[in-house]
Amino acid sequence: MTTSATPNRPSPSRLEAETPETLRARFAAWRAAQRLPAVRDFTKLMGDASARQYFRAALDDGTTQILMVMPAGAASASEEITNFRGTLAEPPFLEIARVLASCGLAVPRILHVHLPERWIVLEDLGDRLLATAVTADGGRDRAAWYRRAIDVLVRLQQRMTGRDPTACVAFQRTFDAALLHWEFDHFWEFALVARGIMPPASVRQLFADCTHDMVQTIATMPHGFTHRDFQSRNLMLRGDEIVMIDFQDALVGPYIYDLVALLRDSYIALAAEEVDTLVAYYAQATDRAVPTTRHDFDLVTVQRKMKDAGRFVYIDQVKGNPNFLPFIPTSLQYVRAALLRLPEYAQFLEALTPYVPEWRT
Repeated sequence: MTTSATPNRPSPSRLEAETPETLRARFAAWRAAQRLPAVRDFTKLMGDASARQYFRAALDDGTTQILMVMPAGAASASEEITNFRGTLAEPPFLEIARVLASCGLAVPRILHVHLPERWIVLEDLGDRLLATAVTADGGRDRAAWYRRAIDVLVRLQQRMTGRDPTACVAFQRTFDAALLHWEFDHFWEFALVARGIMPPASVRQLFADCTHDMVQTIATMPHGFTHRDFQSRNLMLRGDEIVMIDFQDALVGPYIYDLVALLRDSYIALAAEEVDTLVAYYAQATDRAVPTTRHDFDLVTVQRKMKDAGRFVYIDQVKGNPNFLPFIPTSLQYVRAALLRLPEYAQFLEALTPYVPEWRT
């Protein structure tokens, strides 16, 4: 891996206005100065909701590499609040990737870093996602792929346990009560109010009381390293090996959170029987009681997927990206299904149902 610096750091406004053609020219010039293979072709790749940009560079030696362009300043971190109060010496992606790789966990190889330009050059893993594999051949091998993904998750949790807390930023920020409350409020603000839905004060109070109770319960669950977005579009395939990406927002969170992200994916809807089987598979692999694991899974599903529904509206209304709106119904049906399995929150479900269109259709 090579790291370089230059005194001429571009301003954020320049980066925002930069065209792929201009970026290609500057990237090619930098590679030439570093005596690296020249750029033959340069293609912008589709990103998700992140402000990061990705490009595939085809090189004159016949290989390809991925250029990840980090946004400037505060935009390079999660927009969602965390309780990290330290100073970052480098982008979290680099710190976390280094620790994950040192534990024998599969992540993209970092080939070059140019921090003044916020460029990270990664190996090209291609375009094959877990989301693609589990839908191939009519989903014939879906269960096997999900078991393999759970095996990766179990290894991740086991190998990241007991690590030096100063090793990377992920161990110095947590999914605490403040963040959990913020995410529930994000649902209220965007999945309801921003869509023109104004429940009465009595429902708002019930929502606050019940989500407070949920947060207190989630806070008592075992916590550990949490990828935070361990889902089918963030798990890529290098041959038959599952490789994790998009882990820059990792933190210490509830043990069940990443399993919820995987099995209650907004993009791949699993049948109830599949979820039952895979939750039990995870419980057995981690020596946990299946009923407790399933209860925790359902409770965190309510929290995670309510936040997702609010986030998708936020991404549309604030960022001008409507691409995630079609996933709101799936996310909210996950919430409803989980609440039906949690009789202690029957009143919560009953009170909210008149104000959640996706639950009335």
